[in-house]
Amino acid sequence: METIVKNENYRIVLKRKKNFKDKFGSLLFVLPFLVAFTLFLLVPIVYGIIISFFQWNILDNSPVFIGLKNYMQLFTAGSYVNEVFFSTLGNTLFYAMIAVPLFTITSLGLAILVNSVISTLTGFFRTVFFFPYILSLSVIGAAWALIFNPGAGLLNALLSVIGINPIAWNATPQGAWTMIIVTSLWWGIGFNMLLFINALNNISSELYEAAEIDGATTGNKFLHITLPAIQPIMLYVILTSTIAAFNLYGQPVLLTKGGPGTSTKVTMMSILDEAFVRHQLGSASAMAVVLAIIIGIFLLIQYFFTKRKGG
Repeated sequence: METIVKNENYRIVLKRKKNFKDKFGSLLFVLPFLVAFTLFLLVPIVYGIIISFFQWNILDNSPVFIGLKNYMQLFTAGSYVNEVFFSTLGNTLFYAMIAVPLFTITSLGLAILVNSVISTLTGFFRTVFFFPYILSLSVIGAAWALIFNPGAGLLNALLSVIGINPIAWNATPQGAWTMIIVTSLWWGIGFNMLLFINALNNISSELYEAAEIDGATTGNKFLHITLPAIQPIMLYVILTSTIAAFNLYGQPVLLTKGGPGTSTKVTMMSILDEAFVRHQLGSASAMAVVLAIIIGIFLLIQYFFTKRKGG
């Protein structure tokens, strides 16, 4: 009896040691990510929130704790930061309302088309549409600035061939936003397209075969098989596109510089101007925190709406 008890205790000790080694090994695998996440994301977020409670001029480097005054000033009608923040927030919302559905629908449609071509060409089209995503934004902005150039741009040259007069794209808000949206779409559509292609390839062909036997149309198969099956990926694309839309910065800086006037000046531009042009780190941090809260609210609304609609 004693031997049995001792053997059982020995097995328990070995099992505990094995579990500890497994957990320690798993921790070593995720440790680099945890360190990078802490240093480059968590610490800056916490530090930014702390800075928002200070009046801090970057030139004299003498922060003064003022509590919630930066936030109160931000929501005080008539103040400089209130007018700048909410006017540029309106431009950001305008871009997000157009870009998010446009990017989602276009990338899904492109994924369906690429998936429909013969298999020998699928890899080629994937590479072609994904290639712009690996380029830096500065390269993309410079290239499309030349394409949209009113005097010697490729686009106006093509329009003149069909009898349309050259368009000064950056002279009107509509033209300037067209530049930003087209450039952003061309740059980022390939990544979302690949996500949708992978989701489409994971759908069982038996479902489509059974639907065809039942006499389902192409539209019915798309609505009742394809869309429910790719819902998780679609939700991911919508959420990441929303985050990217609210963090829009490089395209308007490179293409329009926020013009004409301030019609394409977005929130990230006003935050960086507040920090590095007016040198007010505290109020800039408060603006960034409020923007993050607004993004979070939009993400929650989209998440619950999409999940409820998907059943």
